[in-house]
Amino acid sequence: MAELAQITDRVTASVGAESGLDAVIKFVFPETGILLIDGRTIPNRVTNEDGASDITITLKLDNFEKILDQKLNPKIALMTGRMRLRGDIRIAMRLDKVFGLPPSMA
Repeated sequence: MAELAQITDRVTASVGAESGLDAVIKFVFPETGILLIDGRTIPNRVTNEDGASDITITLKLDNFEKILDQKLNPKIALMTGRMRLRGDIRIAMRLDKVFGLPPSMA
């Protein structure tokens, strides 16, 4: 399993300078930390700082890594309780393009 710093670097590379997210997305990894994607600022920022967000996604870091590796379908993770969302789910749907997930994975 990757460490939070490695996942943060990977997400930073995926998000790039202008992801088109136009939202702030917070990932909460219980007992591990936070990953905050600020898709409103140009260039976009990815940090491990806590902050206000439009949507909060809570899941284990290893499940997030599986989603990035396309070994876990985000919809399945949500339906089976491995991932919880608080906020506008439409924002979460924008992540498929950012993370390079095929349409069937989003």
